[in-house]
Amino acid sequence: MMWARRDILKAGSAIVATTGLPRLARAQVGGTSVGTLEIDTAGRRAPISPLIFGQFIEFLGRSITGGIFEEGSPLSDANGFRRDVLAKVLGLQPTILRFPGGTVTKIYHWEDGIGPRATRRVRPNLIWGGVEDNHFGTDEFIRYARELKAEPFITVSMGVGTAEEASNWVEYCNGTGRTHYADLRRRNGFDAPHAVKYWGLGNEEDAEPDAGRLQDPADYVREAWYYAKLMKLHDPSIKLIAAGGGQAWNERVVHELHPVADYLALHLYPKTQGGVPLSLIKSADDTEATIGTIRDQIARLAPPRVTEFNKWYRFPPRAAPMMIALDEIGIWEDAGGGVYNMETRYDWNHALATATLYNVMIRNADIIGMATWAQTVNVLAPILTNATGSIAQTIWFVMALYRRFCGSHRLSATLPSPVLALPGAEQQRSLDTAATIDDAGGTISVFVVNRHPDRAVATRIARPAGYRRVDLHELSAPSPRSANTLDRPEENVVAERSRTLGTIPDHYSFPAHSITVLHFRR
Repeated sequence: MMWARRDILKAGSAIVATTGLPRLARAQVGGTSVGTLEIDTAGRRAPISPLIFGQFIEFLGRSITGGIFEEGSPLSDANGFRRDVLAKVLGLQPTILRFPGGTVTKIYHWEDGIGPRATRRVRPNLIWGGVEDNHFGTDEFIRYARELKAEPFITVSMGVGTAEEASNWVEYCNGTGRTHYADLRRRNGFDAPHAVKYWGLGNEEDAEPDAGRLQDPADYVREAWYYAKLMKLHDPSIKLIAAGGGQAWNERVVHELHPVADYLALHLYPKTQGGVPLSLIKSADDTEATIGTIRDQIARLAPPRVTEFNKWYRFPPRAAPMMIALDEIGIWEDAGGGVYNMETRYDWNHALATATLYNVMIRNADIIGMATWAQTVNVLAPILTNATGSIAQTIWFVMALYRRFCGSHRLSATLPSPVLALPGAEQQRSLDTAATIDDAGGTISVFVVNRHPDRAVATRIARPAGYRRVDLHELSAPSPRSANTLDRPEENVVAERSRTLGTIPDHYSFPAHSITVLHFRR
């Protein structure tokens, strides 16, 4: 049966066509042969939080101003939102959006960014440089998140800010009574509450070089408890994300804050080492061990349910097991433009690493409760802009693929793999695998990433009991070094191929440097 081409960059009326690649149908049989793909349909099914498909924006370089927001641009709407960028972000279907940082929260005052834009306070960005006019503030952020149908996630300042200032922000966003800050929101044009559910208690507060003041975990815990009390007294239903850090830091934070903290923040940034491309694969694989360490800490220090919580707190404790919030996850290379060289140009090797990270999140769905990719536009981002347009980078297509096909629960799947045996990743597996099931329809999706730059890998397929058909979706590019560029915005190196295989075959071969989703149907 012939391959059917499908374009996955569809956002509103914008469609970026895929380019043809040499005979991806060669994937059917061939290459290095390994064992059998086996899917355990009877085992434990951990729910996959839809919040792992989140995004993050910060006052850093052209992430917000010049990225999602550009007043006066012919490409922007009446709100100042870049329409071309919004279309691409919509194509990712993000479930949650984090704002305003990031490290910049340490010097951020939220009241600078509300009310008439002409009267908002202009401040120097002491963290990332430049000047912020605060024309994109809380209400603009909420409007943008609503355009995306994404949950807003706000991180409060524990640097120059105070617990009272943070609690006032909760009142402004979520207040329903006739109180000062709720009425201020109404006067600013928003009668209905913003209903912000997720609130971060600072960001990387353990980082000594930053402009914070709480690098001692004892100081952070003491202050975070005070923030939590005032914020939850305004809205007891909010979910709190505690700032994570090193192992000793996390021990104390989890042990002492778990009664009120629903999540512990973890930041993961794989990168290429020593200019060796495949070292990025090893760096992405290593994130799983880090997650495992924190899983063990939470299991040991934070009981699934909080008991004997003093009623005089006047708000309820955490109601569900504590989870990890990967509220910054991305690929941080030191080469690029913009502030601190963060406008990274991602190639197809970065896309393979991105797929690996999503596989890691799926495999660890029992402990990962959310993830926000750092960041959305221009800064370590799937989308790049200039004054005349924007492009989707290679990693955009991976994010869209996983969002589109990820099921509701994780399944266990095993797929033997040869090692890459190449510089930088000598002991890493060529194939990386994760499996999900959609409980609504029963479709099983197996995500297979072949990270080898030039070798296909063949495997046998053990048919899951009760399943008869399989469909296939595949992403690829001409080479691991292929990239989309602003210089040639009309050219897209990424191709998606879809195929209905019908009866489940006995064997399948995954092409070199490819990402494949196998859909097993009853």
